[in-house]
Order: sequence, then structure tokens, then C-alpha cells
Amino acid sequence: MKKLFLLTITLFLSCILTAQIAYSPLVDSLKNEVTEISISELLEKLSGEVPVIIGGQEYTLETRHSYTSFNPLAAQWIYEQFDAMGIPVEYHYFNTNGENVVATINGSLYPDQQYIVCAHYDDMPPGSLAPGADDNASGVVGVLETARLIKDFDLKYTVKFIAFDEEEQGLIGSNAYANQASNNGDDILGVLNLDMIAYESNGDFEMSISTNAQSTEFTNEYTSVLATYDFDLTYNYITTGASDHSPFWNNGYQAILAIEDWYDFNAYYHTVNDLFDNCNIPYFRQMVQSAVATMASLSMDMKMELIHEPLISGNFIDEREAILLVNSNHTVGTGNQSPRLYYSVDEGAFFELQPYTSNLDTFRFMIPGQAMGSKVEYYLAAQDDAATLIATLPGGGRGINPPGNIAPETFFSYVIADINSMVLCSNTVPKAIEDLHNLYDTIMVEQDGILVDLNVELDITHSYDGDVEIYLIGPNGQEIDLSIAHGGSGNNYIGTIFDDEATTPIAQGSAPFTGSYIPDEPLATYIDNSITGAWILRIYDNAMNDQGTLDNWCLNMFYADDPIYISKLENRDMKLLQNYPNPFREETNISFELPGESHVMINVIDMMGRDLGTIVNKQYDAGMHNIRWQAGALPQGRYFYRIQTDKAVEVKSMMIIN
Repeated sequence: MKKLFLLTITLFLSCILTAQIAYSPLVDSLKNEVTEISISELLEKLSGEVPVIIGGQEYTLETRHSYTSFNPLAAQWIYEQFDAMGIPVEYHYFNTNGENVVATINGSLYPDQQYIVCAHYDDMPPGSLAPGADDNASGVVGVLETARLIKDFDLKYTVKFIAFDEEEQGLIGSNAYANQASNNGDDILGVLNLDMIAYESNGDFEMSISTNAQSTEFTNEYTSVLATYDFDLTYNYITTGASDHSPFWNNGYQAILAIEDWYDFNAYYHTVNDLFDNCNIPYFRQMVQSAVATMASLSMDMKMELIHEPLISGNFIDEREAILLVNSNHTVGTGNQSPRLYYSVDEGAFFELQPYTSNLDTFRFMIPGQAMGSKVEYYLAAQDDAATLIATLPGGGRGINPPGNIAPETFFSYVIADINSMVLCSNTVPKAIEDLHNLYDTIMVEQDGILVDLNVELDITHSYDGDVEIYLIGPNGQEIDLSIAHGGSGNNYIGTIFDDEATTPIAQGSAPFTGSYIPDEPLATYIDNSITGAWILRIYDNAMNDQGTLDNWCLNMFYADDPIYISKLENRDMKLLQNYPNPFREETNISFELPGESHVMINVIDMMGRDLGTIVNKQYDAGMHNIRWQAGALPQGRYFYRIQTDKAVEVKSMMIIN
């Protein structure tokens, strides 16, 4: 790896109400065929621990520096590994010294769409020796193992396995390849770059994922695999351009870097002691397994999208209808294989429900009514008719015939109770924000209640937002970060709303931060706590020469008499608002917010799941958009509007009245 400047970011990467990667027993079995022995043997060979046979001759790869005679030998050894597997392989020459190794398995259904798993094979020595066991023989082993384990299966999408040269000299090999792919118009759906995946010293099995905004969908798929297949790996997000995923970013492709924990970085980096003995083989195995499971899932199209509008808490004692839409290239199971809803009351045993009716991809369940004060938890599940994959919502469940008989760890839930709302604003503003001083302002809440949801709205005049740190202190004394030194030299916060359900983190916004943003730390910290008492806004100006004013701030609270949880999954790729007015007679507004440019399609669906037509089907820029829609001759009743962007799908209901 070529280590350069690192920007650490906080990303919220989840796709609302969808299970992108389904659980597949086949993929699970392939993952488990990665053994410590299989990866150790390859790592020892490529890092010069043991001799190898190249072109019929025995060599020891004591170095892989790009400008030594051993580096072409390493490339040839990698080439011969692919060739021995029966995978078509070629050299990609990009200058007189550089040669990438590219092996390709063509997809049976979508040969023009491809995924790439890659690693660089060159190393950077301080002297004549460069064993480079971790950097980056480990990544190449991950690529080779992935190829070995998925090569004999029916891959729907094309997969390219690439070993890049001259990464250490400035990403030269990957730049040459990515630029050529872009010029050729290659349709690359995602790039998984493996670089330094075998060092782990503190026992936490943490890894780092380098990603960016354009790679959100592919990042979600990778992390979905980690969640689906019970890895011990945990992860943090970073952004660094210092490896071979970066040239793909520069050409507009989705790409991520999977690397050992950036904050537990290899102590032997770029030294002669980057040896096999300093690698953590159990950790290395799981990193390789994550690549195998990801490429197997994506190339074999092991996806099943479940779409559901969660049931909200409230004064509902009658039976509740839950609607599930299933979107997949696989045929959804029927009969004993049909989708299921599982529910429990007050954390008791789960009961299984089959759909009481279905139409094409739409399945309807009826959860029995419960008494006031009851808490209902539920999840949904679906499988294909061949029993090769199963998805649950929320994700993480397993079990086939019927689907989902092994529950996920998290559930949707609702409580049958009365919920109230109120907005309280400060009556002691404006207040001056002074250099290197704290400003405190308090809103007193006299009402008794338990918090269900909270948004904070504020207006700040300031000539340098990068100096401003904004905190919220709850009645229990707990302080959270709302926005810490964001916005650089930009001015002001104007109509800023901190909302856990927003689509854009405040860290990724820009001054004057108008609209809704995810705070640096979640407001959900206060859920299930008392709302009564002093809510304190603390603002600190951390530098000289720029002052400002807190002009206004408000609390928007939802609360109940007893602790309650309103189930919701958050969509960071798009925000669909409830239509207004609702109910409506002839005309309503449908609004949505995009974090970036995207193609948008909105359809209207009736209670039988029939598509009644398309409202919108075009490209939109980032930001908030409003569509005014006329119902025409549609009869009174409940309908759904479904929005689909490049990265997300969401559904909401609406009511037409006469």
C-alpha cells in the first residue's frame, strides 16, 4: 500500500427497508472453504518464505519491488495460478516495466456488466529485500482464493480478478487500467480492492473500509455480507485515496478498499520484517472470506429486495395489516415456501403468519389486535422457489421452508399507546457567540412524558462555521455532539434541522446548512428517557477573530406516557416525505430529497399491488423536489406511492377521499 494523507469521515450507509444481500447456504459453504492452511500456503510462496515453480523453474520471490527482476516473476506466478484454475488470463501492459495480471470469468446472463476484485502485487522495500507478506501478498491471496472458490459456478455477472503492478510508485497500474476501462465504456458495478488484510495486533478483529459518497450502494452490499454471514469482523469507515480503488473513483465507478484497521496499522509496514510470521492468520482468513462471500453473492445475483412500510406506534387496538413487496430476479416461493411474517407480543414467543392474500410481488399479512400497552415485535422473510436463498427484514435471519424460521437479531416494533407531540422554542435568544467561550441557552420542559423522537431546529449567524461547535445536553445531563466544527469558512446555520432520519450527515453538508441533517451523534440517545427538565444548547467558538449570534432554536418532540419505541429503518440515500395534504380529494404534493444527482421513478400502486401508472420518470439534481399529483378518476381508498432512485427504494401510503 502507498500510504498518503488520510481523511477520516463518518458515513451512515444503510439502505432503507431493503435486504440487498440474501443468505445463501451455497455462499456460506464457499466462504468456509477458505482455510488457514490454504491461505498460509499461498502467502508463504508469494512472500518468499518457500520456493515456487515459475515456468518450470524453481525461484524464491525474495522481493517484489517493481524495478527488480523478481517482480515480473511474481506476475508470471500469479498468471500461472489463474491459468492452472482454467480461468482465461492475460497481461495488461501499461509501460515498458509495468504489467497487470487480469483473469476473467464471463457472466452467463449479464456479460457486459462486471465486478472487480483486485490487489497490487508489488512491494516497497527499504533495501534489497521486500517480502511484503502483508503489503500486499495478503491482498493477492484474497484475489486468488476468491477466483478458486467461485470459478466453477454459474456466475450471472462477469468477474475480473486483477493483480496490479506499480501501486507503490503512485497507483500507476490501476490508473492505466481504470482509465482504459472508462474510455472503453466498461460497465463496472463495483470494485473490491484488497490491500493489507493480514495484520491485527490487538485482538478486536476490526477492519477499515475506505469509501466515498458515490460508492454507497456497493459499500452497503459489502457490509450486508459481513452482517449476513456471521463474521467476527467489525469495521470503521475512512476515506483515503492511497490504493488501487482510487483511480476507479476518479473515473466515476463505485469502489471500496478493504484494509486492516487503520488505527492498528502494521508496525512492519515497508520494512524487511513484513513477514509471514507477523501476520494474524485467523484474522486474515476472515478478511479473505469476506471477499469470497461478497463476490459470490454479487456475481451469482444472490439478492432479494424486501420493501415494507413499518407499522407505527399509536392507539391501534384492532388488527394491523402489514404489506411486503418482494423484488428479485429469482422466483419467490409459494405454499410452504411463501413469504412469512413472524410476530411476538411483549417479548414472548414468535408466531408465524402466512399471507392472507397476495398479488404478484405484493404480500399482505394481518397481525391480530392487542390490548393497550402491548408491545409487538415482528419481522418478515421471503425465499426463492429453489430454496437457494432467503432474505429477512430486518436483515440477519435465516431458515428455509418456511423462510425465516431462524430470527434476525433486530425487529420492527410498535407499541399500542397514546403518542403526543409539541414544539418548544427558546424565549431567551438572541445571544452572542464569543471567541473561545461557551454559550448556554436553556429550554425548560414542564410536560411529563417519555421521549419517542426528537428533532432540533436552529438558526446561527456566524462568519466562520468551522469555528462553531454545537452540543445538546438532556435533562439527564448527557451531552451529545450536534455539529462539531463543520462548514470551514462558510457562513451561518439557516433553518438547520438536526434529525436522525435525515439523509445527509452534517459532516457532509455545507454552509449555511439549510434543511435537515444527521447530527454527529444520534438524538436517539435520549429515547425512552424523561422529557421533563432543562434541555441545554451549548455552543463553543474554538478560535479567535470570528464571532456570531444564536438567533433561535427549538425542540420538536414526540413523547408518550410510558417508554416506547417507534420502529423505523433509516434511508441515507434518499428521503421520501409523507404526501400533503393527506387524506386528500383531488390533488396532493409528493416531496423527496436526494443527496446527489439520481434518476427517479415514482409509481402509484393500489391495495391489490397493481401498478396504476408512473408519476415521474426522469433525472433530478441533488436537493429537495416536490411533485404535484392529481388523482383523477381514482376511487376513494388507500394507495401507495413508491419511489425508486439509483440507490434506494421507499414506499409510503396515502388516502384518497371523496
